[in-house]
Amino acid sequence: MDMIKKIAFTASTMLFVLAQIFSFYVIFTSRQEKIDLMKEKERKIYENASGNFSQKLSNANLKSQLSDHVIIYCFRENMPENSALYKEEEELYNDSPYEFDVKNVNVKNIESPINCVLEKSGGRYILVFFEKDAVRYDRMKSSNYSIFYAVDVTYIYDKSRDLMIQELLISCGASLAMAALLVFLIKKITKPLQAINETQRQLIGSMSHELKTPLTAIKGYSETLLNVKLSPEQEEKSLRYINQESGRLSRLTEKMMELTRLYEAECKVMLQEVFLEHLFEAVEDNMSHRLQETGIQLMREGNYRGKTRKLDEDLMTSFLINLINNSIMASEPGSRIYLGADEDSLWVRDEGCGIPPEEVDKVRKAFYRVDKSRSRKSGNMGLGLALCDQIAAVHHGTMKIESRLGEGTKISVRLERQ
Repeated sequence: MDMIKKIAFTASTMLFVLAQIFSFYVIFTSRQEKIDLMKEKERKIYENASGNFSQKLSNANLKSQLSDHVIIYCFRENMPENSALYKEEEELYNDSPYEFDVKNVNVKNIESPINCVLEKSGGRYILVFFEKDAVRYDRMKSSNYSIFYAVDVTYIYDKSRDLMIQELLISCGASLAMAALLVFLIKKITKPLQAINETQRQLIGSMSHELKTPLTAIKGYSETLLNVKLSPEQEEKSLRYINQESGRLSRLTEKMMELTRLYEAECKVMLQEVFLEHLFEAVEDNMSHRLQETGIQLMREGNYRGKTRKLDEDLMTSFLINLINNSIMASEPGSRIYLGADEDSLWVRDEGCGIPPEEVDKVRKAFYRVDKSRSRKSGNMGLGLALCDQIAAVHHGTMKIESRLGEGTKISVRLERQ
C-alpha cells in the first residue's frame, strides 16, 4: 500500500469512526427521549386509572365490607391492560404475559408512590410501573396490596437497532466511497507536484553534471596560471577560456533559475493584450547583435500586423529569443530565420540542419542536445526548448516541433483564446 492509499485509508477510517460515534450518540439520545416520552405518557394513563380504581374502592367500601373479590373486580374494571394486582406475594389478578417479583421490588423514588423501571424479560424491553401499599382503607390497614403495570417498548429498541445497522451500512459504503474519492483527489492534487519534484530532481542531477565541465576547466586553467609560467599568448588564451566558461556558467545559472521558477506550482503569469508587432520588435532588438555576428537574417512572416494576443510579454519574449538562438546554432552563416504569427500561433522557422525524427520528442527535455559536440562548441546548454515548452504550458498552450533533416525546423506555440 503506497503513501496515498495509507493517507486515504487513515482519513476515511477516522471519518468513519467519528461518524459512527456521532450517529450512535444521536440514535441513543433519540431512543432515550422516546423512552422518556413513553414513561410520561404511560404514567398519566396509570395515574388516571389508579385514581378511578381508588374511587371505586371508596364507593364500594361505603356500601359493604371489601373482599378480595370486590377489589379484583374494581381493579379489572378500571386498570388498563397488562396490569397485575398482588396481595403480599400472592397474585390476585394478572392480565399481562409477565410475572412480577413482588418480594424483590426496589422502590427507588420514595417521594412518589409510583415507581418505574426498565427491565428486560425474554428478549423484550418492558417499562414496569409499580406501586406498593396501593390499596389502603381503614378496615384493611394490615393488608399489603401492590399494583404492577407493564408497557412493552421493545419496538423502540428494535427501531433504534435497525437504524444503527442501517447507519453502519451507509457509513461503510460512504467511507469506502470517501476513501476512493480521497485517493482520486490526492492523486490528482499531488500528481503535478510529483511531476514537478521529479523534474526538478532530474534538473538538479543534470545541472550538477553540466556545471562540472566548465568548473573543471576554470579550475584547471586557474591553477595553471598560478603555478606555471606561461607565455603572454598562453596566458591570454587561458584567461579567454576562463572568461568563456564563466560566461557559460552565468548563462546556465540564469536559465536554470528561470526554468525552475516556471516549474513551480505557484508560478504567476501576467497576461495582457500585446501587439504582436511590438513583441517582434522587442525580440529583434534583443537579437540584433547576435544576428550581425553570425550574418543570419531575421525575417517576419504571417498575418501579425495590427493583431494582439493575451500574453505574458516577458515570458513570450524569452520564448521567441530561445527559439531564435536554437535556430542560429542550427543554421549556416548567411541563411535566414523566420519569425511569424497568425490567428492562433506564434512560430520561429529556420533553414538549418533539422532534427532527426527519433530526436524530436527528446529535445524538449532539459540538457538534451542533438549534436553534443556542435552544441558544446556553440555554447548550447540544452535548456532552451525545455524552457520554451514550459512557457507554452503556463500559457495553456502547446508547443509543436516540425523538422526535416537538411531542410530546417519550425517550432510553434498554439495559444488558446482567453
